Amino acid sequence: MRLFALVILLVISLNAQAQQFNFRNWSLEQGLPQSQVNDIVQDHDGQLWVATLGGLSRFDGSTFHTYTKRDGMSSNSITCLLLDSRQRIWVGTKDKGLMLFTGSGFEVYGQAAGLPAGGVHCIAEDSEGVVWAATDSGVYSLAKNKFVPHTDLPSMRYNDVLFTATNELWAGSASQGVYRINAKGVSTYTASNSALPHNSINVLDQSPDGTIWIGTADGAATFRVNKLEKFELPAGIESPNVQDFTTDNYGHQWLSLHLNGVIKHDGKKFQHLTRYSGLRTDRVNCLTTDREGNIWIGTTGHGLMQYRNPWFVHYFDMGEVKEPVISALAQDTKGRVWLGTDDGYAAFMEGGVLNWLQTDLWPKGTTLHSMWVAHENDVWVCTSNGLYRLGPGKVAHYGTAQGLPSAETHQAMPLPNGDLLLATTAGLALLPVGKNFIRPLHETQLTGRVYALHRDRSGRIWIGAEKGIFRYENNVVAAAKGLNGSGFREVLTIAEDESGTLYFGGFNYGILVWHDKWKGPKVYNAKNGLTHEGIKSLFVDNTNHLWVGTSRGVLKVRIDQIHDKGRLSIRTYANQEGFRGLEVSNRGITQTPDGTVWFATAKGLTMYLPDLDRRNQVYPNTILTNLMLFQKPTDWAGMGYTIDSRSGLPLNLRLPYNRNHLTFDFHGISLTAPDRVRYRYRLKGHDDNWSAVTDYSFATYASLDPGTYTFQLMAANSDGYWTPNPLTYTFTIVPPVWRREWFIVLLVLLATGATISVVRLREKSLVKMNTLLEQKVRHRTQLLEEKNREKEILLKEIHHRVKNNLQIIMSMLNLQTRRVQDPKALEVMQSVRGRVRSMAILHERLYQHEDLASIDLSAYIEDICEGLGATYGIRERHIKIKLDIPTIMVEADTALSLGLIVNELVSNSIKYAFPDRYGQIAIYLKPEQENTYTLTVHDDGIGLPADFEERRKKSFGLQLVSSLARKLGGDIEYQNNNGTKTILFFALTS
Repeated sequence: MRLFALVILLVISLNAQAQQFNFRNWSLEQGLPQSQVNDIVQDHDGQLWVATLGGLSRFDGSTFHTYTKRDGMSSNSITCLLLDSRQRIWVGTKDKGLMLFTGSGFEVYGQAAGLPAGGVHCIAEDSEGVVWAATDSGVYSLAKNKFVPHTDLPSMRYNDVLFTATNELWAGSASQGVYRINAKGVSTYTASNSALPHNSINVLDQSPDGTIWIGTADGAATFRVNKLEKFELPAGIESPNVQDFTTDNYGHQWLSLHLNGVIKHDGKKFQHLTRYSGLRTDRVNCLTTDREGNIWIGTTGHGLMQYRNPWFVHYFDMGEVKEPVISALAQDTKGRVWLGTDDGYAAFMEGGVLNWLQTDLWPKGTTLHSMWVAHENDVWVCTSNGLYRLGPGKVAHYGTAQGLPSAETHQAMPLPNGDLLLATTAGLALLPVGKNFIRPLHETQLTGRVYALHRDRSGRIWIGAEKGIFRYENNVVAAAKGLNGSGFREVLTIAEDESGTLYFGGFNYGILVWHDKWKGPKVYNAKNGLTHEGIKSLFVDNTNHLWVGTSRGVLKVRIDQIHDKGRLSIRTYANQEGFRGLEVSNRGITQTPDGTVWFATAKGLTMYLPDLDRRNQVYPNTILTNLMLFQKPTDWAGMGYTIDSRSGLPLNLRLPYNRNHLTFDFHGISLTAPDRVRYRYRLKGHDDNWSAVTDYSFATYASLDPGTYTFQLMAANSDGYWTPNPLTYTFTIVPPVWRREWFIVLLVLLATGATISVVRLREKSLVKMNTLLEQKVRHRTQLLEEKNREKEILLKEIHHRVKNNLQIIMSMLNLQTRRVQDPKALEVMQSVRGRVRSMAILHERLYQHEDLASIDLSAYIEDICEGLGATYGIRERHIKIKLDIPTIMVEADTALSLGLIVNELVSNSIKYAFPDRYGQIAIYLKPEQENTYTLTVHDDGIGLPADFEERRKKSFGLQLVSSLARKLGGDIEYQNNNGTKTILFFALTS
């Protein structure tokens, strides 16, 4: 006798019509301008364009931006849309012809452009890029900004126009069937001469396999291999007025019915989606498939809908039981799914129909914790009111009166000898085979709640309890050796994979994984990759995945990654991913032989279809939505900037130095799960590294220094696919006048020019005096010695005055240095001051010594080094300068060149060689061959940078050193030798 005969069914109330699919809805409350959606297209950025009777809307997954007559449109009543091959949006209206959206406005094509009065019902484009329009008076094509009628088609209303892959023209009329035009001529298909169901054509479409689909007022037809056939719709559909077609990413064909919802055909069977399946209304106007595989549905009265995540199907509305909390889930020997609720309802599913059991088997409000179906005539139910056995013609009850330590019974598991082991809130109990009494197992180690029982592949029995993990062996309970040291508690569920690895789920503790061959267990929690620790159910499916049911969704974990790499590879399913049941019940997962995984949830029953599950590999398109100054809305056009018509952002943005607080608003377009898009960004020129991954869609940068910056943005969808190339936006912060390079260079040039002018004036004056002296020598030989003394005094005075002028220039540079804040400008000023000091020292030594033509090189370089030491504070930095220069007299011009070279090399060593350390700089001069010398400057610092040659080309100081070396007829060499060693080879003229 079957179970039906012994447990009376209450009602058979849930068939395929009660399946709930994953739909989302947007209407007036979410920003849609009007509730009737007539057409939908997706542009190259991934945004949807939605045609309504209240205007045209652009939708990025989160926000609608609506265009109406206030934005230049000729009408708000939009009937159809086209995205042409040039990525332009064409808009057909109900009463005012056609429009082209240019990015910044609309170009209107009405009667002046050749279109007849009235509206446009369809827009199409042929293989040559020509735009066509179906109107009340015929089919028109655009040529040289004028629309002209197609003369081979009669003048009447046409609802749709299609150009096939072979560029055939198909035109669907409102009353005379469909017309086909190709190189052979015009063919007409009507209900009288073909299998066309009706002469009123609503829609034409070509699927990827080349089939032409024809939707009529009374059904659909297909055209393939030159044969038109009626497409048989499922029985029971009255008035099958087909409005639109689309083909999804699985190759399934979708049809929308004007008053009867949506039909999906997978090539073998139909699936009819209506209000009972989750649609807000059965009045459907249009369909489209986006790049991510979602189906978008335009309705009358309820706006825009999205069908996504088809791999999850829900049973939330179960007849009289609305959104039940499924607290028990099991499977019988036939693969049928059994379920129980937290308020006493029980049922099994067979052939897509839920069969409810009678409700008086236990007291009203009893919670069903688990079910074990021994066979179809023997069902054991663990409840909050004890254990029930549903057998042929009778129901047996075991409660505290029969020996149960607690009426709250969580699980029953048969032992090899036929006894039944029971998990209760007061410990373990045993129901001997054939007995009507229960024997509590009073174990001192196992007191408190027992939640889960599991017999592994080796026959060992594992117990999940409030106080940890235990073993039952030889009628004795013992703590599982080595598994409780980590303090793992609240074990609600146990699972095992095909390799014998065991998985224990601890609520708020995570997952403990153990195998006999391992030295110890591995615990996965929030610290090492587990996204949620509230584990309520574990299950290993037939594809070697561990399903983890939590209080906030389910996780799908790759077991091979746990074994091979010891880490978790997780795919999360929550509400955004289509798992709308939210919380999974204790031990609430099972898999039927057909591969379907079932979940008991807090909202009902959910099934997972693995063959339909696909990751969303379409990465989000990123767009900048706004750019603000000082976190306030900014009128860039009003400030005189040219605006990009697509982004609305200023082009070639250059901001003054005091407008340096910018906020970037951005958005990643992912229509499947817009709330799960993640971002990372950086401001190149300000940040070296990318930001941490975040879900915030804005970034603020304050107090930016002058310079050129590039904002870079990347985004990832909910499945972790990142944009391959970042979105970039470049702008410049312009420095103030006194910090610009040209101003500093101009100041240095002026100072240098003044110095040179003074020197040259003095030199010219000296030349004139020498000439007069030479003339007087001939006549006044007796006064030669006196005149020579006057000459020496004059030259000393010149050198003294030159030295004083150079000191004045140094004072000016010192004053200017105090006001300069820019480190680069300060460095330039210090370099110029050092060079001027070298020239001043030379002139000072010339007028302090008797010999005015030559100078002691050793003393001169020593004075230069002392001045550099005072400037850069080498004593405080513990930098020593060691000199080894023989006493040698050189000409003033040569001495000046060598002094400037030493000044540049020593100052470079002081500034760059010792960033955070002590050091020494050695300067020595060695004679080589006759009149040939080697001057070496050697520091023991960090050495030359890797890009020294590139820097050398840009450094004014090093260019000056090279120029002076050539002036001396010498050569200079730079070496990395325990620091930086610079060697100058030069010759002194005799």
